[in-house]
Amino acid sequence: MKKSQKLLKLKPTQFAVGILEIHEKIEAFEKLSKKKLKKLVKETPIPVVVSPEKDLYLVDHHHFLFVCWHLGVEEVKIEVVEDLSKKKMTLTQFWKYMYRKNFYYPYCQFGEGPRNSLYLPQDIRGLADDPYRSLAWFVRQEGGYENSDLPFAEFHWANFFRSKKLLHRHGRAGFGSAIDKARKLAHSKEAKKLPGYLSQPKEN
Repeated sequence: MKKSQKLLKLKPTQFAVGILEIHEKIEAFEKLSKKKLKKLVKETPIPVVVSPEKDLYLVDHHHFLFVCWHLGVEEVKIEVVEDLSKKKMTLTQFWKYMYRKNFYYPYCQFGEGPRNSLYLPQDIRGLADDPYRSLAWFVRQEGGYENSDLPFAEFHWANFFRSKKLLHRHGRAGFGSAIDKARKLAHSKEAKKLPGYLSQPKEN
């Protein structure tokens, strides 16, 4: 069953997003009419888990929600994928369950962890920026690898590119050249175990 919910009532299950990816999506969404934006929001249900304390935890679409919040959207459609509100679970048991189900990504914007769930932000406004997460998204957009159903797939790619320190020397000023290097690395044998791997560039 889908119903409306206040956007800021939805709690993140990850510590970071890619801000540059969000900026790209904001620019795209700003080109939509109010009617089309409203329709898009309505047709994009947000999957959530209801906790034993009846809090609503995001399972996906953190980036989408961040964009919606920036554009002034206050309510979104939610879809409950699991309702644990009647389960007797300790907080520790709940987060272990969330991790086992791949509903929780306990690594921070530096790729370090696992972090304690205590430090998760209360809503999407508190999500940190992981530039390597943006890098991974841009590489996928350019055909570096395929979209994958594996939970948090782009974080796996982000950590792979992070291990190569592609942004460490020039930071965001070198983002363009980092994309070129990352795209080549994405097709290398080193990346073949990553989700959505392609040995050859994908034709757009």
